Amino acid sequence: MGSRGSLVRLLVVSIAIVITFSALAPTSFLTVGNFEFLAQATPEVALLSLGISLAMLAGGIDLSVVAIANLAGIASGLVMVTPIGATGGGLALAILLGVAVAVVCGVINGTLIAGLRVPPILATLGTSQLYGGIGLVLSGGTAVSALPTAFTDFANITFAGVPLIFLLTLLLAGLVAFVVTATPVGVRIRLLGANAVAAEYSGISARRVTISTYALTGGLAGVAGLIISSRASSADTNYGSSYILLGIVVAVLAGVNPDGGHITITGVIVAAIALQTLSTGLTAVGVSSDVVSIAQGAFLIAMLAVNVYGGQVVPLFRRRRFRRAVEPAPA
Repeated sequence: MGSRGSLVRLLVVSIAIVITFSALAPTSFLTVGNFEFLAQATPEVALLSLGISLAMLAGGIDLSVVAIANLAGIASGLVMVTPIGATGGGLALAILLGVAVAVVCGVINGTLIAGLRVPPILATLGTSQLYGGIGLVLSGGTAVSALPTAFTDFANITFAGVPLIFLLTLLLAGLVAFVVTATPVGVRIRLLGANAVAAEYSGISARRVTISTYALTGGLAGVAGLIISSRASSADTNYGSSYILLGIVVAVLAGVNPDGGHITITGVIVAAIALQTLSTGLTAVGVSSDVVSIAQGAFLIAMLAVNVYGGQVVPLFRRRRFRRAVEPAPA
């Protein structure tokens, strides 16, 4: 049942959340504007969660995705505020630069892990501080603002009523799913995460696969950073400080195996949407931001408990029903 059971539970809970808040606050929750906001706020968490999930798939973890995202936003922003960056070609160059910086950061992470044998949690914890420090130096300790309108308006563009950044996130999720399930690179990543020793004996280069995985993780973080900058109309090293924990828990809720070897892309997207729906629903009924954080934590703990023990409870009830069925009727 595993990941399929986790996905089914997430879908059921997500539907229950929508029904609950639709009943509690129909005039504020069931609005086009609210669902547009939901679709605008989900991409950054979803993309960072996808990156963390890929690292987990390979048997590691990436604690530097937020720092990479912010550094990518700052690098792009610094180019955008120049006369060249305000032009169409300059804006495209700035965006490509941000993603490239993020990919390089991912390559550095992968090299530390695969080349120098530094444990992933320590390597990415260290590089998180490194990338954050570089971002502070580049930005001078202040937010990079006055970004071009063409860039800041991107987060508000809709297609058939759906924010373009949400559609972009779904597209990237589909590409990641294709890479993981239908390409040799994806097969190697899954094999490496499932059994690193067996993978190496089969001729798979753990170093190349690890570096490729973290490069892809960095690229996703870079896109997330650009989306954050577009929505905030600025770039800063302090954005998204809570996204690391959220990203890890979203991955686990989605059924991603922290020990490697298995991932469910659909589950990651659904889990990210469920969390954001809970937040927007609580806000719609007038709950303060502090209580929203408490509710998010309680929801995460509850879902983790269900994922851990849910697979044990169902077979238990089945066994009890079976016993009742085979027990002889009283004389």
